[in-house]
Amino acid sequence: MLQAQEQGKSPGQQTRTALIDVATEMFLADGFKAARVADIAQQAGVRLSAINYHFGNKEGLYLAVLQHHADLAWRTAPPPVFDPDTPLQQRLQALIAALVRRMLDPDSPSRIGRLMIREVVNPTAALDVMFERFTLPQVNLLLGLLREFFGPQVSRELLLRAALSIVGQAMVYVVARPIINRLQADFDLRGAALDQLAEHIATFSWAGLQALAAQQEGQDA
Repeated sequence: MLQAQEQGKSPGQQTRTALIDVATEMFLADGFKAARVADIAQQAGVRLSAINYHFGNKEGLYLAVLQHHADLAWRTAPPPVFDPDTPLQQRLQALIAALVRRMLDPDSPSRIGRLMIREVVNPTAALDVMFERFTLPQVNLLLGLLREFFGPQVSRELLLRAALSIVGQAMVYVVARPIINRLQADFDLRGAALDQLAEHIATFSWAGLQALAAQQEGQDA
């Protein structure tokens, strides 16, 4: 039987959902190359031909999994909307809070953080698609805010370095989770802990940005 018997969905939609659910766990556990479509179909309770029918092939299924979780992440943690007079520091805090929730929230239905790390470590043809669909929009939002902070004269190199430094503070909690768990056995990101982490990253980042701005002013003097 299908694992995803959701009310209101046609049999075809249920099959597609079941395959994405099972494939998500297998791609996370084994990676794209090692995961076998025969095992995915068997665990989803459907025929192997259903993968070709709904997704074309294994690559199509993998891309559908990535797109599904990217869409979930955007829906559960959409970009913040600001009033025109919202201070820059508050906008940075809100942007970082949404980024952290998108990547790290253990209660989110999206697994995009872990999926993207696997994709970056062992890239496939899907990397370019996910860069355009998920990564680039977030980076562009951050770059726009940073350009406003530093001013129009700032170099793109400095902007990218600052943006990657901010994003990297969140990514380390995905990449290095086994190490973090050994450093802090009771480490958890549920509830208030996730908000506290986002606030820490925002505070740390704001101080770093101010230091960079002061350094730039000293060089220009």
